[in-house]
Amino acid sequence: MTAKKGLRPLASKYGRRWVVFDTVLGFIAMRVSLSLSPYVDVYYAANQIFVSIAFGFILAGCLRLAGLNTHRFEHVFSYYEIIISTIIGTVAAFLIVSLAVTFTHVHVFGRYVVIGTLLISSLGIITQRSLVKLFLGKSPIKLFLLGSTPAALKLIERVHGDKHFHLVGVACSDFQDEDTPKTATVEYQIEDPISLCKYVKNNDVDLVVSCYGEQVPEAICQAIEKMPFYGIDVINKGYFVETYFREISVEFQNYHWLTSHSFRPTEESHLVLKRGFDIAFGALIALLILPLFPLFAFIIKLDSKGPVFYTQTRVGYLGRPFKIIKFRSMRTDAETDGAVWATQKDPRVTRWGNFMRRTRIDELPQIWNVLKGEMSLIGPRPERPEFVEELKKEIPLYEWRYLIPPGLTGWAQIRYKYGSTVEDAKRKLQYDLYYIKRASIALEIQILLQTIPLIMKGSR
Repeated sequence: MTAKKGLRPLASKYGRRWVVFDTVLGFIAMRVSLSLSPYVDVYYAANQIFVSIAFGFILAGCLRLAGLNTHRFEHVFSYYEIIISTIIGTVAAFLIVSLAVTFTHVHVFGRYVVIGTLLISSLGIITQRSLVKLFLGKSPIKLFLLGSTPAALKLIERVHGDKHFHLVGVACSDFQDEDTPKTATVEYQIEDPISLCKYVKNNDVDLVVSCYGEQVPEAICQAIEKMPFYGIDVINKGYFVETYFREISVEFQNYHWLTSHSFRPTEESHLVLKRGFDIAFGALIALLILPLFPLFAFIIKLDSKGPVFYTQTRVGYLGRPFKIIKFRSMRTDAETDGAVWATQKDPRVTRWGNFMRRTRIDELPQIWNVLKGEMSLIGPRPERPEFVEELKKEIPLYEWRYLIPPGLTGWAQIRYKYGSTVEDAKRKLQYDLYYIKRASIALEIQILLQTIPLIMKGSR
């Protein structure tokens, strides 16, 4: 079976088939569990059906908020992501329905309903997603690039070795400069637009990606105009990276791209909603963690000499400086010679500090910054002014990360490993730009939910 034939039936553009599957599975899980409950007299037939339907729809929504999106090909998820996202989404959906039933009925769900619903829905979703991942993993997305350009080389580096993609080739034109870099993959010399379209069609290419900026050779333009007649999808390099890697690459931006996207300080209406979200969840988190502060303070003092808390100047919303507060995780003489990038296995970190950094306990006092309005729960991590000035010179559009308030956790934190280099900062910026462009309360909830397994895993 070719990649095109294998992929199309399983992944629609917006994942409608997956939404239907999750909703139906949720309905079945709740309906069966209610039927098995010895307290079935409490839930007469009409109520059972209504509750089951409600759980199905809520489950489909919670799975997407937990990160199990369906508009991309499902095999880009790891098995770990599938399991964690399924568990978080299923439990969240069940809690919502349970609260609703508790407030509208005399009785609450019994153990049969709890265990049955969570097991049937979770196992069903994990099994189905895993089987699809296994199937699609054998049929990688076939790519064909237009243009043997520097941008094409960077994109080839990005997809090279990624089992989710298979690069069929790169189209060259007679209009290319002799200095144009040569790729390490198959190059196709354009004879005419029709022959290029037939070549792409005959090789079962799933997606054609244009790697040109503002100047596109005439031969390429003519080929792009013909491709829709052959049922071939063509997108630009920036949109490809945004859609399939969920980041916005600063490597592939130009002035035409900049003017085609909406990047500006966050709208007041969203800031108000975001602030309300921060206050509500921030206050709840503060109530839960404050009783633990004396214990953490005692261990910090026992582990090393120095203060319990550590303050540091960071750059916030629209470039405004503020003082961030953290539990001290390093020795007091950590920066006697000036500001230094923190690294993994940093020798300046104390024994208890190493555990706090892995589990992000050291960040908990920043709830105070959130409640004061200097930070948000979700957003780009605030950086030190010394490093900001350095990174602005090295990375295009670095200042754009301050178009939204900084956060305790963010899209970059759940999508990219801990970094301590300029290249790491560049990759994190690309995730931050994706978040800024698509900022919404739904995305914030998704990030918040996906942060939980990272903390449990001890990942930073």
